[in-house]
Amino acid sequence: PLEHPHSCGLYDVCPEDGVSFLVMEYVEGTPLAGPLPLERVLAYAGQIAGALDEAHRKQIVHRDLKPSNILVTKSGVKLLDFGLAKLGRHDTPLDDAALTRGITAAGTILGTLHYMSPEQLQGSPADARSDIFAFGLVVYEMLTGRRAFDGASPASIIAAILERSAPSVD
Repeated sequence: PLEHPHSCGLYDVCPEDGVSFLVMEYVEGTPLAGPLPLERVLAYAGQIAGALDEAHRKQIVHRDLKPSNILVTKSGVKLLDFGLAKLGRHDTPLDDAALTRGITAAGTILGTLHYMSPEQLQGSPADARSDIFAFGLVVYEMLTGRRAFDGASPASIIAAILERSAPSVD
């Protein structure tokens, strides 16, 4: 189980008829949005980093870290939605037989385009570094209220991530 004060509890994966259901803690809150005051950005960033560290120590890679998967609660933030998570050092999904079959195929990219790491966009296996890349993009958005990489089309967003340096927060 994944239990951290700033991560929704992930208690079980229940397979049923070829589909898996994640059993997670119910969390009340509002999706993270910026811009936020620097003190709050630093506090939330520390909480998110702690939740990611706990997941990574348990060999769980989130693969879809983005502001809408982080809720602001009365006690800080909570990282949630481990629906695309993978377990293990290799590209082994949380429940390979049921969780990802039908929603992905080998070489298919998983995640939300604006927050994906270059390796995810290139179809390579995601690991903790992919979550850290997305974490940097989330922090940028908390500071500025804007996405770090944007574009008029999916292709232009992919090109921005693959070919450009991250923008400055100035």
